[in-house]
Order: sequence, then structure tokens, then C-alpha cells
Amino acid sequence: MGDEEAEYKYTFKGGEEEEEKNWLAKPGAAAATYPNGDSFDGTFNAERMKEGEGTYNWVTRDEEDEVKPLASFAGNYVNGERDGFGTMTFPSGDKYTGNFKAGLMHGEGTYEYKNGDIYSGNFVENKKEGQGEYEFGSDSSKLVGTWAAGAITEGKWLFTDGSYYTGSFENGRPVGEGSFTFSNGITQTGSYVAEKAAEEEEEDAGPKPLKWVGNTVICV
Repeated sequence: MGDEEAEYKYTFKGGEEEEEKNWLAKPGAAAATYPNGDSFDGTFNAERMKEGEGTYNWVTRDEEDEVKPLASFAGNYVNGERDGFGTMTFPSGDKYTGNFKAGLMHGEGTYEYKNGDIYSGNFVENKKEGQGEYEFGSDSSKLVGTWAAGAITEGKWLFTDGSYYTGSFENGRPVGEGSFTFSNGITQTGSYVAEKAAEEEEEDAGPKPLKWVGNTVICV
């Protein structure tokens, strides 16, 4: 999401009186209002780029041309881009609090989805990458482990009754060899295998249903 930098109203701060201009006349603390209604309150550097702590608010207009909040960012800027720690609220209602680099979510952070799901962990260029934990708002179960390109690849699926699955994941689903450990201490190893498709099903009908095939049950 870009920041509007065209014509705007610019109010200088920090002097005895606030000074209003319609161009970036000097660096320093200021509030800017852009033609589309977006606004920024923070600091500009000598190159007239956002620098340091600031807040940017995006807006939209409804059918009656009334201005409505769309998204916001409050945090650190470096050379005009979100960089460092901050909080971004998206048009969807999702919210991210954590580190940014060159305008992207990058490093440790927490992403809260509007539906109640929460991911806490590492990001690389806007995608979940490295170690992280995803909690489902619907049932409070958690995926904890290693993530790559936005999806968990290896780790545990923890359930609220104390049981958990350990193994590999693909497209957000357990796949291949793994184990279930139940709250009573019993562990069963096994593997998730694709169910045999019906003859009339097309080959490209999407991911095939997986079936758990268990091995020996181990009592601890």
C-alpha cells in the first residue's frame, strides 16, 4: 500500500506558531493532508522523506462521498518507507504489530486476523518464514513449528485437550509420516496418505483427501 506524495497541505510544528504551506518547504515535524484525504503526522528528513516515528492514515469515500477510515500505520519510517517497529491495520480489518523492512513485514511480529486467528513469529518479505505459532480462533488449537513461504512445513498441531500431532505439513495439512500423542500419554505413529480417487474424478480436481494410517500404539 503506497503513500500519496502528490499535492498536499503541510502544517509545520515545533515553532511558536504552526505554519501551513502547500509544499514541503523544510524538514522537521509536520502534519500532511493529501488530495485524496490521506494524512501523515510525523517527521520529514532533509530529503523531504518520512523519517522516524509517524502515523499514516488511508481513507476512502462511500457512495455519498463521505470520508471513511480504510487503513493505518503507526511506527517507524526510514527514507519514506515503513522500516523498524510499527502497527499496520489493513482494509480487511486484520492487524500486524512487529518489525518492517523496506515497507514489508520482516522479522518478528504478530498478525491478528479479523476472524480471530493469530500468528506470532517470523516474517520474511510479508510471508511467514522460520519459527512461528498460529492459533485458530475457532477452536484455540495451535500450529507450532517451521514455516516457509507462508505455510507451516514441520512442527506440531496442539489441541486444547492436551493431545498433539507431530510431523510434516503441506498446504496447511498434515502429510506423510508423523505421530499423535494423546492426553493420556499414549502415542501412535503412522502416516497421512492420499485416499484413492474415484475413477470419474478429474486428476486436477485439487488436493486429494488424506487418511491417517496408524502403526503400533505406544503406551508411556
